[in-house]
Amino acid sequence: MKIINPNKITGPILVVLPKFIGDVINTLPALTLLSELYPNQTIFLLARPHLCELLKKTDIKNIKVIEDNRTSKLELHSLLHLTKQLRDYHFSLALLFRGSLREAILCKFAGIQHIIGYAQNLRSGLLSHSLKLNPCHHYIHRYCRLVNDTHGKPFDTYSVPKLLPQPPSSSVLNNSTLKVGLYFGGQNKGSRHYPKELARQVVILLKEQVQCHLYIFGDLSESSDNADLQQALNLSDTQITDLSGKTTLSTLIDTIAVMDLMISIDSGPMHMACAVNTPCVALVGFGTSPWSLVEPKNDNFIAAKNSSKSLIEPDIIASITPHSIVKAGRMLLNS
Repeated sequence: MKIINPNKITGPILVVLPKFIGDVINTLPALTLLSELYPNQTIFLLARPHLCELLKKTDIKNIKVIEDNRTSKLELHSLLHLTKQLRDYHFSLALLFRGSLREAILCKFAGIQHIIGYAQNLRSGLLSHSLKLNPCHHYIHRYCRLVNDTHGKPFDTYSVPKLLPQPPSSSVLNNSTLKVGLYFGGQNKGSRHYPKELARQVVILLKEQVQCHLYIFGDLSESSDNADLQQALNLSDTQITDLSGKTTLSTLIDTIAVMDLMISIDSGPMHMACAVNTPCVALVGFGTSPWSLVEPKNDNFIAAKNSSKSLIEPDIIASITPHSIVKAGRMLLNS
């Protein structure tokens, strides 16, 4: 593979980002390396609209965002429209942090000379610099390799993902009581969702053992699941605030940042907590990727892993006991 000389890349740079929150957070170390290689170049990030708020929380100085507004209903029309839009930038280099064939076609049709990506999904012929994917590498390592290996391996290490929150405006969050965030997911999370009855037991144990105010997180589609949880608790002296469906992605990050502890399934809020250095207990059931590939590289973190022998995927996470979750949370609070 021919090594890219940064001095010969004179035009702007395009990075095609993944679609999901946790994956995008895991690209931040690679974007930092790319920014160090090209301190005087503008790095444009092609990102889905809901991710644009997240990207404003970074300290990478020379990045700008292009909203990826493609829709599945008008896929060909959307692809052609975006291709024309990208051509007007005259990009010299593109890095594909998504592994699909469609993204390689997009960059090729946009006339980008240097296209970096992994040789997968029949797209090798469209890439100028293709790497063989090592499926054992952590996702952060994978993204960093696309930058580092194609430029002659100038870096030996990478930093952990970091987001820069702003103080939340809500006065509810400004009290001195310990604040614990909870994200158990809804039915939309499938096998990653922590069952309601076990979640109820977590809340009861927390209130018995820790003087704290609890905040339940979730998107609008998870509101009914969280409402069911609160109804099942039926606590008269409750100090629980349900924020599901009431935060933007930006304010969710800001709110998680002021928590003294976050308890979350393996999902976006877990990655957010680690990126703002909020102590976090992760509930690791049957995930969308092997845990070793997505586990946050953060010292302020405990993974409550399942010990299930179940062949029924949604039941796997149920082997994580409420007692073990609260015990891990107290360890983080005490430290």
